[in-house]
Amino acid sequence: MSKIGIAVIGCGDIARARYFPAIAGSPEFELTGMQSRTSSLCEPIVEQYGGRIYPDLDALLRAPEVEAVVIATPHPSHAEIAIRSLEAGKHVLCEKPIATSVADASRILQAAERSRRVFMALPFDGSPPVEEAKRLLGAGAIGPVSSADAVLAHRGPKHAPWFFDREKAEWGVAADLGIYLVSQLTYLFGPAASVFGRVNTVFPERSSESEETFEVTVDDNVAAVVEWPDRILATIRANWGSPSDHRNVICETRIYGTTGLIFINPASKINPIVVYSPAQPIAGAVMIEYNGMSNCYRPALAPWDGDRVIMHSFAEQIAGGVAADGASATRQRHVIEIIDKLYASSASGGTMKLETK
Repeated sequence: MSKIGIAVIGCGDIARARYFPAIAGSPEFELTGMQSRTSSLCEPIVEQYGGRIYPDLDALLRAPEVEAVVIATPHPSHAEIAIRSLEAGKHVLCEKPIATSVADASRILQAAERSRRVFMALPFDGSPPVEEAKRLLGAGAIGPVSSADAVLAHRGPKHAPWFFDREKAEWGVAADLGIYLVSQLTYLFGPAASVFGRVNTVFPERSSESEETFEVTVDDNVAAVVEWPDRILATIRANWGSPSDHRNVICETRIYGTTGLIFINPASKINPIVVYSPAQPIAGAVMIEYNGMSNCYRPALAPWDGDRVIMHSFAEQIAGGVAADGASATRQRHVIEIIDKLYASSASGGTMKLETK
């Protein structure tokens, strides 16, 4: 089977850290090249990984060797690039958030439906611990679910100060970190009914990794309550206020059921998912003590590389002709509405009903 020709749009940190290495290690894709507003960023990447530097986006989208693209540019540009790529007949893997408005997310969905190409979105929820949690919930392993708590925090993207600039990023930590939690919970529980929350800017001035100070004009702290139609309540908290860096993120989702709990931490190499089940053992899992609790079980997961899982899933979805629910434009439009209305709730002080499904 021939490899899928893929190009990367944007050569910043996330592209260099995630996508170029993952594509190089993928048996399904071949890197055709890349395009960036700052072409000098691409030169060392070409030397390391091969491919060519396309002079502009039009040239990349005209190239017949490019069958799929990865969009790794700043947030506000995602929607327009995604729509143009789909209209050019390319399959699209888009970094989060897919858009910074529900209207733009709807336009992406419409473009994907018209083009009959795959649009796969990040956050990507098909990691083994999240998939195992979904299986356990479906099997009733912890009984009916009542609530969930989810938190994700680190010091913030100090390596890329544009994240803190409203003119360049539009949205802040709610879209950078909170979106992972919102997406994960809607994958596990389905479409939510309402959101209430608050965003703040706790630290209006910060220092970059090079110790240059800059002004913060987006939110760096968010807390939200999301409710589902069956009355499940989830708290979601995200902030750029922790001293931890990207290698030591604070990351955990707790799901409370009538007979047990599920702890999800995809960043953990030791306990990415743990089930507290005092009434019965979890089949195929190892009994451990966790957070001082006995009767806990660690389900067996095969070793995985998160970035390669993403690329393998993208290839599978291209072969099947449709994006899976964990990454579909339909569900990610719902995620964008939750974040959009979280900001509206913070401004108005009221609970916002959700319309997309």
